[in-house]
Amino acid sequence: MLMWNDGSSWEHRAFWGSDAITYGTTGTASRYAAGPLPATGQWVKLSVPAKAVGLEGTVLSGMGFTLFDGRATWNATGKASAGTN
Repeated sequence: MLMWNDGSSWEHRAFWGSDAITYGTTGTASRYAAGPLPATGQWVKLSVPAKAVGLEGTVLSGMGFTLFDGRATWNATGKASAGTN
């Protein structure tokens, strides 16, 4: 699960795979289902539309990473404009 802080709350989250982390409310910007788990053993770019997590046009104050029953290595994070890879 990825989560973002908008300066007043962390109620902006996206997850992949099963809905196992219970932060937020499923089906809202506080717990957006972004798709199946990505393939293992390779680098994968995770992307989340800002609108899906209620952050369109917002300046962020922080980002968090949460993992359930597995392992991951996180790398560079950032913002991309629509249509960029």
